[in-house]
Amino acid sequence: MRSSRPTLQGDQVTDVLVMGGGITGLSTALELLERGKRVIVCEAMTIGAGTTGGSSAHLDAHPEIGPVKLISRLGIEDAAKYTSMRLRAIDVIEHRATAGCAFQRVPAYFYSENPAHEKRLRDASQAAGQLGLDVQWCDSVPIASAVCGYAIANMARIDIQQYLHELADAVEAAGGVIYENTMVSGPVEKHPAELETTSTCTVGAERVTGKVTFGDVVCAVHCNDTSAQQLYLQTPAYQSYVIAARIKESLPDALFWDDSEPYFYVRRATNDGMTILAGGCDHRTGAGDELAAMAALRKWLQDRFDVEEIVSQWSAELFEPTDGLPFIGRAPGMENVWIATGLSGVGLTLGTAAGWVIADLISGNDVELADVLCPSRVSLSSLGDVVSEGVTTAANYAERVLPKNQVDADSLAPGEGAVGTCDGVQMAVCRDREGCLHRLDPICTHMGGVVRWNPLEQTWDCPVHGGRFAADGSRLYGPPESGLDDIGS
Repeated sequence: MRSSRPTLQGDQVTDVLVMGGGITGLSTALELLERGKRVIVCEAMTIGAGTTGGSSAHLDAHPEIGPVKLISRLGIEDAAKYTSMRLRAIDVIEHRATAGCAFQRVPAYFYSENPAHEKRLRDASQAAGQLGLDVQWCDSVPIASAVCGYAIANMARIDIQQYLHELADAVEAAGGVIYENTMVSGPVEKHPAELETTSTCTVGAERVTGKVTFGDVVCAVHCNDTSAQQLYLQTPAYQSYVIAARIKESLPDALFWDDSEPYFYVRRATNDGMTILAGGCDHRTGAGDELAAMAALRKWLQDRFDVEEIVSQWSAELFEPTDGLPFIGRAPGMENVWIATGLSGVGLTLGTAAGWVIADLISGNDVELADVLCPSRVSLSSLGDVVSEGVTTAANYAERVLPKNQVDADSLAPGEGAVGTCDGVQMAVCRDREGCLHRLDPICTHMGGVVRWNPLEQTWDCPVHGGRFAADGSRLYGPPESGLDDIGS
């Protein structure tokens, strides 16, 4: 068992405070240490307990928005530089990983199950080659139901939990300090010099507080936790689903994803290919049917593979950039606050790249693509998506003032929850799987959205900015810094 790291108590001083102990925070910390900076990392949970730890650990450099759209958006020169950045990130991960991380170079296949899509995929294959990817057209893709596609050489897979812990060890070996179970209040000032911390677990018999004084602060918690309002609209929160399953016939050692919308993907989870990870069915957080999404993923999996057993299933939250590109750099309207968000479903490569981008920016070095990645940018090509996401957000705010359904708490079975009027009070009420009843204020503590019950994960999810809370109201993830208020019986 790994030894636990301390919770921050009292006052600390450092050159750079890094908020978040996932791949982005730890990669940034290591890059800063290599440039001679003193670094403190604060993780609200424990290393590996956040979004990175729940990743399916694909390592690829294929554009999430597709190579044709990437070239159209950036031009061939910058699109190729962006792709090269992600290829470099895979190289960096390979260099840092030990044998225990099970890093393995494998091909990746982008394919279709629809013969009518062949021309579109051929165009994408040609564009991918222009980006610098090593691609080859395939009339036969080695996965069930595929009719055509193309292979991309030298992509990779990894044991991401092991890699995260080794990355944390490397940060400490280089002189960095990591605190776990330490929540940092999000920066809101133009030039903050210190931030307060609060323990997310009890130390002794109570929660403890602290303070960090710094020159720069890096927000590497996946979501936007600054006061920059535009970033909320530009990075809406989505849920994505993953299933680990044992199959009766080995899957070839490669990464696979199709051209459906949203897409499905699959890869080996074990070296023998008899246990696989399949994912997909993304939808906006709090705005979909979680049980139906997981059922759809299970059906997709069982329709294509001879499944022996479903080993486990889970969902993870990701933040989708409306223009298809991550936001990495100085936070809008701030001077010494740096952020990496909107990493979509490819945060392992983009988070690694964000490490050297932010470290170079803090050090005053020129950074290729700094303007393309800049969090203050406003992309004309994505304004329609921003407006669409804004309408969804406004609708979720509006629900706060609409009448609620009547909820009979006594009738809730274990695992059920609802938002409505109960005993004359508007509340979020659920009975957890152990049978304990929880009555909570339904208003998210971040910016006032109304939470919704997620029966799959047994969580309260806010559809406005992606805040997530446990059944008992305690904060789990996202922009909120505190849990839902308990309104008792």
